[in-house]
Amino acid sequence: MRDDVAPEVDLESQLLQVGTSADVSGTGLEAFAPSFVDTLVEAYHRQGFAHSFVRLFKDQAERKPGCAAAELVAGEWAERTSSHALDKRRRV
Repeated sequence: MRDDVAPEVDLESQLLQVGTSADVSGTGLEAFAPSFVDTLVEAYHRQGFAHSFVRLFKDQAERKPGCAAAELVAGEWAERTSSHALDKRRRV
């Protein structure tokens, strides 16, 4: 939940940030080939992930108003996550 991490500073953290951002809120999803994304969604269905994740983040934000989750929930993060492009992909 850090800001952008430069690969030369911490490659593993940068890869985790890119993957997690694309998975959770769709940020940076365009960097991945559509065929890869389609294959990924077919293999690992999201099964209500966005709804559950947003609910958990909102719960944490209520319990800890000063935390990073509260900051995200105060913005447009919940709406972006709830309308994630991966949840709209056709499943086979």
